Amino acid sequence: MTQNSILIGKTELMAFVSAIFVATGLAKDHADAWAKMLVWANLRGTDSHGIIRIPRYIDLVKAKSINPAPNMRIERKSGAAVVLEADRAPAAVAMTRAMQEAMDCARTVHVGWCAARNITHTGAIGYFALQAAEAGFVGIAMSASGPMMAYPGTRVAAVSSNPIAFAVPRRNGRPYLLDFSTGVVANGKIMAAKDRGEKIPIGWGLDAQGRDTTDPAAVETVLPMAGAKGAGLSFMIECLTSLLLSHPRIAPDLENWSIGDDPFLNGSVIAIDIGGFGDRDRFEHEAERLGKAIVGLARAEGVDKIMLPGERGDAIRAEREAKGIPIAKGTWQRIIKAAQALGVKPPM
Repeated sequence: MTQNSILIGKTELMAFVSAIFVATGLAKDHADAWAKMLVWANLRGTDSHGIIRIPRYIDLVKAKSINPAPNMRIERKSGAAVVLEADRAPAAVAMTRAMQEAMDCARTVHVGWCAARNITHTGAIGYFALQAAEAGFVGIAMSASGPMMAYPGTRVAAVSSNPIAFAVPRRNGRPYLLDFSTGVVANGKIMAAKDRGEKIPIGWGLDAQGRDTTDPAAVETVLPMAGAKGAGLSFMIECLTSLLLSHPRIAPDLENWSIGDDPFLNGSVIAIDIGGFGDRDRFEHEAERLGKAIVGLARAEGVDKIMLPGERGDAIRAEREAKGIPIAKGTWQRIIKAAQALGVKPPM
């Protein structure tokens, strides 16, 4: 913790966040699910996708962009393929339902793929991939939103910083988890820098004139991870979610130049039954062996420990569960103000 942050316990924070969402009109179980996901992100150090988003989510619920009482329904189910109409549900609710559907399919035909239409901001998408891995499946999750990221050769938003995550169970320890945005950095990290009053590095985002900027408040367009590789991966995620659902997100906005903060997204989740391809125990053993082989290599100068996918977040979670979750004072003040406007008392 620094002088610019406060510490709060997991249980206390989760109850506070759930109360905020109940006050916005959500059912208690949906509010709890949303709170659990946001606090999970903060616990793992992914603060850019945690409670920092709450004031914006409240605004979206008030504007009816996020539906506090969604009528989620299965529109199509055939073999391994499922289409879920999420009816603008909070992503913690919609994508959890999607992964449940995918796992149900995988239990029958060894693979399940659920594409979800009209979800809302997904947050830390690794949360959903991990749900599959914790149930013994390999999990994959991705989501597609409107233009907010440059494409190589452009100086305006062309694609989205679409995230993707993979989770794999292993013999001992927590599942491997790889979760990343296709942007050079998540937009939430730019928001967090603004809350802390800090500059951002060159190469994170462009201003309204298409120029690199170090001012987080001036960023209009984020830049893709690894240039053409990040932009191309984002392009393909649009194909494997939005186009698969006949619900495009990018082309309509670009054709009509109606780029804005549209909260409607599409998502895809995949569950893979390891036993459908071979020996489950052997797979988990080999996953463990792979990690040990890499960790056992000679370390580069200055490196104390080689971290496997997900281990950094697991280590941060253990520390924050024991000592409390640090929240930037600027972020906390904005959340307190939003909560008080809803009549929700903040924790002491």
